[in-house]
Amino acid sequence: MAPVQVRIRATRLAEWRRAQGLTQRELARRLDVSQNYIPAMEGGSRDPGPEMRARLMVSLGVGFFDLFEVVLVGVADDELHLVSAATPVASAGKQTAVRGDANG
Repeated sequence: MAPVQVRIRATRLAEWRRAQGLTQRELARRLDVSQNYIPAMEGGSRDPGPEMRARLMVSLGVGFFDLFEVVLVGVADDELHLVSAATPVASAGKQTAVRGDANG
């Protein structure tokens, strides 16, 4: 059995950035990172490390599950997506596991 890998993807970064009226360039300047890093995170080709995740949450004033999705890769040849149950109609702080196809 292959080891399970944990990926933390910034799946809602673009949504929150746009909601605050920021361009990718403006957010990059605010975070003191390359302008290319922002679209790479938004597109899923780069996963932010712990320090960058904290900086993003502070900069945008949002919580972890507002911005990020935790994905366990290699769970029974599949992906397990851990996402917040806190949607506009759900209560904050609860997480749910959603199993998704590793290829999609």
